[in-house]
Amino acid sequence: MDIGNSGQRELSVDDLFQGTTFLPDTESSRFDVLLERVSRNRYTTFTVLYAELFRLFPDSPHLAVFFEQAVNLILLEPQEQHPIINDPVFQIWQGLTFRHTNLVLTEKSEETGELEKLLIGFPDMLARVKAKDTSRLIHDCPPVYRFDVDPLIAMAAPPSYKFPEDEATRKQLERDGHPVRFFSDIVSIALLRIEHTWPACHERFKKLVKAICYLPDGSFRSCSASRYTGVILLSSRDNSILDLEESLVHEATHQLLYYIVEMCPVIEEVASREASFTLPWSGQKRDLYGYFHAFYVYIALVKYLERVRSRSSDELQRAQNRLAFIMRGLIRALPDLQASGDFTPQGRQLLENLAKEVRALESKHAGLMAKTAPATVPERALGATA
Repeated sequence: MDIGNSGQRELSVDDLFQGTTFLPDTESSRFDVLLERVSRNRYTTFTVLYAELFRLFPDSPHLAVFFEQAVNLILLEPQEQHPIINDPVFQIWQGLTFRHTNLVLTEKSEETGELEKLLIGFPDMLARVKAKDTSRLIHDCPPVYRFDVDPLIAMAAPPSYKFPEDEATRKQLERDGHPVRFFSDIVSIALLRIEHTWPACHERFKKLVKAICYLPDGSFRSCSASRYTGVILLSSRDNSILDLEESLVHEATHQLLYYIVEMCPVIEEVASREASFTLPWSGQKRDLYGYFHAFYVYIALVKYLERVRSRSSDELQRAQNRLAFIMRGLIRALPDLQASGDFTPQGRQLLENLAKEVRALESKHAGLMAKTAPATVPERALGATA
């Protein structure tokens, strides 16, 4: 363990994974440490990136504004700096810039045009991040976008979704679905229900999900990816508010695992990326990383659905049926994951912590599963984990 400036012992990464799943029913202090570590790592990455760029472009007047504003950001007070550094748009910019810088430093590319374009665009990106439209925030609902999403999010979205570039196509697509304001209201209602059902889950959602893209023409029910962490895509293919609650909890849990992996990989880098696993819930094929993502998310969904109370009898029945269906899939998935030798030590610890949860949930809901007929039709798939 290390000793921080506060004089308190700081948890090592191994200690941080001991006895926790980071899900909302675990102690919030571990989650807070996770957020702090990720934020610290992102800040460190930015400062290192700044130093490397200064070395690459030591005398470049056309980049003077970038270097000036970058220094100002590095020296900014943490309470002002952290929301900027952790904004999805900033993180997309940082990821793109890091990759282009690395290509030049490793001499895999001598072309610096794209990198310089990113640096020249830094002031505009920073201004957009600082000027987020707070008027969209309703009942703790993140801003909901359609085609007015930030251009960097639109750039990072494919292959999850390709935002149309021409205005005519956008106008045509906007005739489908609901007005964004209406959809925002529906999401707000679902979030209020989540807050009532599982307050801790709602608190995590507010910290993990920074923006929602409403895309009724999307090929998914809901979707997210680590290349645009903090943003979730929704197509409004949910059949009920309860389904939308599930989609929101589902995607927030993906975000949580993105943070965990950003702090410490859970799958070995040499692990096969072949989609050799079949998801018990949908029949879709996934690699180990995608399979583990689904497993993690569905444990959170069981924990949410078992808390659904004070609803209509029909909704309660649907929640119970869904819970039983997900549980059967978790029971089938667990031995597949435990048989893999491709987890990192921290990933193995997390898996074993989750295994204990699955066994406890299996015992708790054995009666429900016994009286609930197994589903014969694969459920609609949610999410992406790329």
